[in-house]
Amino acid sequence: MKKTAIIVLNYNDADTTRHFVMELVQMTNLDFIVIVDNASTDDSWGRLQYLEALDERVDLLRARKNGGYGSGNQLGINYAVDRLGADYVIVANPDVHITEECVEAVRAALDKTKRGAIASAMVHDIEGRETLSYWSLLPFWKDLLDTGLVTRRLFRRLLKAPLSSLPQGGTQNCRIVDALAGSFFMLRVDRFADGQVHKLFDPQIFLYYEEKVLGEKLRQMNRRAVLVTDASYVHAHSVSIDKSVRSIGDKQAILHQSKLYYYRRYLKAGPIKMAAARIFLGIVLAEVRFLTQVCHLRW
Repeated sequence: MKKTAIIVLNYNDADTTRHFVMELVQMTNLDFIVIVDNASTDDSWGRLQYLEALDERVDLLRARKNGGYGSGNQLGINYAVDRLGADYVIVANPDVHITEECVEAVRAALDKTKRGAIASAMVHDIEGRETLSYWSLLPFWKDLLDTGLVTRRLFRRLLKAPLSSLPQGGTQNCRIVDALAGSFFMLRVDRFADGQVHKLFDPQIFLYYEEKVLGEKLRQMNRRAVLVTDASYVHAHSVSIDKSVRSIGDKQAILHQSKLYYYRRYLKAGPIKMAAARIFLGIVLAEVRFLTQVCHLRW
């Protein structure tokens, strides 16, 4: 019988992680629950240890250093595949809420989609509103426009393919997308060639843009990302991130660092494009800091 593991990454947010794990232990279609403490600087490690005694399916790992979202989750994936022999691996933020039905729908879509390697469901916020569930992989200039507070809205129709226009996956209610939201997704291990599943995340990216990097890697592997449109999960956006990076401006600065690396490494942007990107992103960051620090706006 095929086994499913779920990876839950914690950094200085034991309360959120603990509540999420308490929900997970009630689910019958999870065989392993792997908590990765990403070298927390608070008392998270001690506060999470009791969860291993709570349920035999729970394992608690501790990263030697905080290498970011990708590094911590990759540690959990490697453990689930190499030590636990998991056939499916779920990556989930601790600030999400999922159901057994959602997990089953995502697994079914993944199994029935040819070359399907990762899959997820629609994202809703805590008030039930649909939020960003997928991205289109854009060429350099369009991706840059997608960063600006104004340009993103002006060129919205050019920057993201409508869900209805995307090809259907292996089930009636799923679509093939370029990149999925990183807050919850499932991997099918045997759809990856030897060693690929151990290199899904780029260790040079600390936070943000991991989803598009993964999408680019899937494209290179000739594998597909699948979005189930009639299943959903709840994501309380940035609950965990806010514990370590509170300022919207600081988050934007980290995002820009990841973008620049993505442009150089994955979109092969040359010196002129990189210079243009730095200027444009500098303007956007100044705009964000003005709106948040002077005008006291939040979003």
